[in-house]
Amino acid sequence: MVFAFDPVGQGERLEYYDPKTGKSVIGGPTREHSYPGAQAFITGSSQARYMIWDGIRAVDYLLTRKEVDPERIGITGRSGGGTQSAYIAAFDDRIHAAAPENYLTNYRRLLQTRGPQDAEQNMFNIIYRGLDHPDFLIVRAPKPALMITTTRDMFSIQGVMETEQEVSKIYNVSGKVENFSRTEDDDVHASTKKNREAMYAFFQKHLSNPGNPADEEIQPLTREELKVTQTGQISTSLAGETVFSLNRKEAEDRVKELNELRKNSAVFLPEVISNSKQLSGYREPSSTDEPVFTGRIQRGNYAIEKYFIKGEGDYIIPYLLFKPVKPGKNVMIYLHPSGKSAEASPGGEIERFVNQGITVLAADLIGTGEMGPGALKGDAYFDGASHNLWYASILIGRSITGIQAGDVLRLVNLIKRDLSGAEITGFARKEMAPVLMHAGVFSNDIRNVILVEPYSSYKSIVMNRFYDPQFILSSVPAALNAYDLPDLAAAFAPRRLFISGTVDGNGATADNSDDLEIIRSAYKNRNAEDRLKIVTEGSVPEGWLP
Repeated sequence: MVFAFDPVGQGERLEYYDPKTGKSVIGGPTREHSYPGAQAFITGSSQARYMIWDGIRAVDYLLTRKEVDPERIGITGRSGGGTQSAYIAAFDDRIHAAAPENYLTNYRRLLQTRGPQDAEQNMFNIIYRGLDHPDFLIVRAPKPALMITTTRDMFSIQGVMETEQEVSKIYNVSGKVENFSRTEDDDVHASTKKNREAMYAFFQKHLSNPGNPADEEIQPLTREELKVTQTGQISTSLAGETVFSLNRKEAEDRVKELNELRKNSAVFLPEVISNSKQLSGYREPSSTDEPVFTGRIQRGNYAIEKYFIKGEGDYIIPYLLFKPVKPGKNVMIYLHPSGKSAEASPGGEIERFVNQGITVLAADLIGTGEMGPGALKGDAYFDGASHNLWYASILIGRSITGIQAGDVLRLVNLIKRDLSGAEITGFARKEMAPVLMHAGVFSNDIRNVILVEPYSSYKSIVMNRFYDPQFILSSVPAALNAYDLPDLAAAFAPRRLFISGTVDGNGATADNSDDLEIIRSAYKNRNAEDRLKIVTEGSVPEGWLP
């Protein structure tokens, strides 16, 4: 007996199906996995969790059938099916024999080659926790396992061989060396006759299946014959839950828990700061290198000086320093998602601040301007945003936001060192707002914050079936287990905070009053209502900064 089922986002289980076009409005299978998968990560869950559970329930169903021998259950699949085969067999010990195909390699070689794949293939902090691809087979040793591989696969063959060596050691120690093997063919990411026959032989040996391993020509059933639902899609035939709807229910529970914690702000807000540091993977800058000066431009009543400074890793932070002829004590760090040059032209937003005597440091944080977004796109690339890059940070227990916040504070340290007595203000537009708010609560040296067109909360991304994919890169995985963006703003009180034109998780103007009320309440409790200004549109008025 062979039991085949459609994973979510594939076949008859498209979760973003458009009946008018007969296609997914999101895109192919990897995008169908990654779009809700990003929301699951923010909630503290994962796409993999839901797909593993499908496999466990499939085994539950098989065991209700009288013709199924519970001691002779095997699993195989290729590519995403190889991912599921490896995961499900590792989590469900009722599976006796496993033969994942075209998936297993190791993280070292994966990151050196293609990088992380779609959300289905990523588990929360797995590298940070010391786990790797070989562990999916090691955990089930000495049960029978076969690695099905190809030499020109997109999953590194070098990583495959290294995983084989590591797993073999465990089977040797267990005294069941015959239960582990690998088959290899010279091909791309594909099923081959040689590998199929090796897989047939593997299951015949370890599940006592009858027959011979020769690959036979058959006439496949038509798509119509294979159709299970009346319309060909669960969404239009039976409706039911999706990964989004299930995750939204979990998010609602997380929000309720947060609302209870918010009732005791004296305890909760200090925890917000410590939890946001931990979950974002923030690392406090240990030192600030000397900046490298690369040129100067004279423009009217101010000069623009060009510099770069070393970031946390082996990269630089380029920045422009706008210096008025008669500078005041105010220094502004300016963050724009399109980079430091977006508003640097004559008549631009930066010039308006410089004309008020404010020195402005406009930076390209990693991933923006001259420092991004980089070459990696991946199979979860949405409208210019590589979610695959975000997944890489999740694997290692970090976040892009946490790394960028650390670099903001490098710039703060630089300002403190070179401009004694400066009143430091942070300015951020759109999806750079979460970066600045994290930096703001991590350091008391940022005395004022200005947010223009920020999205109101991580909750608003998770609760919207459709969200702006750009926002994902500035979100912190599992944040909703401990805090949300309004809590950062609340923890920033009683320092000055200006917010203009908040949007929801889809980038649309919406009623975000519940998020904003969290902030207003915090400032009221600190007797600092005069230091908070929230407007629906417009720029910070002159004279608002001290």
